[in-house]
Amino acid sequence: MNRIIQILIKNHVFFLFIILEFISFQLLIANNFVVESKVFKKITEIRSSFFLKEAELKEYFLLKEHNANLLNATEILSKKNELLKQKLNLSYQLYDLDDTTLISQAKVIKNSWLKKQNFITINKGKLHNIENNMGVANHSGLIGITYSVSENFTTIISLINTNLMISAKIKGTGSFGTLSWNGRKHNQIQLTGIPKHVDIKIGDTIVTSGYSNILPEEIEVGKIISFQNEKNTNFLEIQVAPFVDFTSINYVHILNRLNKKERMLIEKNR
Repeated sequence: MNRIIQILIKNHVFFLFIILEFISFQLLIANNFVVESKVFKKITEIRSSFFLKEAELKEYFLLKEHNANLLNATEILSKKNELLKQKLNLSYQLYDLDDTTLISQAKVIKNSWLKKQNFITINKGKLHNIENNMGVANHSGLIGITYSVSENFTTIISLINTNLMISAKIKGTGSFGTLSWNGRKHNQIQLTGIPKHVDIKIGDTIVTSGYSNILPEEIEVGKIISFQNEKNTNFLEIQVAPFVDFTSINYVHILNRLNKKERMLIEKNR
């Protein structure tokens, strides 16, 4: 403390000069509008410059957080865009079918794929014009057939259900057979009833045959991944990888085949 007092006494003339200069500067500003304006303008510029630098510094340290937020927003938009494209693509595909209409889109609220008899539950039912025995697909391909319908919910018997059999064919040929699931791998279904002499190859696309009164023709199902001769028969056993990922289904489309009841009636009376 004594040291500080000694410094102040020793340099009291200098400190007095500074104080007087400050007072004079204040008086000059207070009594001269032009000078006051210029000074405040300069002070404002200096302060603004400091504020700008401060903002830039904060922005620099927040860049990582901003980038993370932007990446997250971009991912969300990308998913929404992809979903919209899928919906549009499916609509175009289905409306090209003369005898089929897309009557509803529904959200999957329950799905199983690890059982022998797998079912999917959706959040729409009779109130949305859904009935039993309607085709179900998404942007990738065939999913199954409506099985049980209440007012607001529907269960779908999945393509990977050992109780479901679908009439299917090799795209671009007239060769058709029966598509079913042996209950083993959820990403592999079986096509039987194709004669051995039929020229097929790995990668051929399997589609619905249209012989069913439920499913229209040319709904894509999957692609051939392997085949072999069945024992003691003249047919092939073909392994098909479905286009639909049954472990990740979010939305489905319900397909209504037109004139279905008329066809059922005439076939019943034959």
